[in-house]
Amino acid sequence: MRILLVDDDDDVRDYTATVLEEAGYDVRVAARGDAAVKLLNAGEPFDLLITDVVMPGWDGPELARRVKSIRPDLKVLYMTGFTRHIAPAELSNAEVLDKPFQREKLLHAVRHVLNA
Repeated sequence: MRILLVDDDDDVRDYTATVLEEAGYDVRVAARGDAAVKLLNAGEPFDLLITDVVMPGWDGPELARRVKSIRPDLKVLYMTGFTRHIAPAELSNAEVLDKPFQREKLLHAVRHVLNA
């Protein structure tokens, strides 16, 4: 399974990528939404987008909207420690992983979204 991970925080991105790779996932990372869209536009196949909600430039919901226009079948998992900064409608019916998270919570959320 290939995962596109987008988070502007280097430490969170590195930790998350390491956990996912140790669990056997093939992970590509991006620090911003525009870099993630470039990877998708280059034709790289992904099964899941994991994105931070609050980021400079495009926030997670905006990135997901743009990604869905390219790959409507791509599943999305949001990560955030700041849900109060996003309108509730933005994340309704979305899978959200609260930060900070432990390894098992991350892997459980990923399996849940991929199997949905």
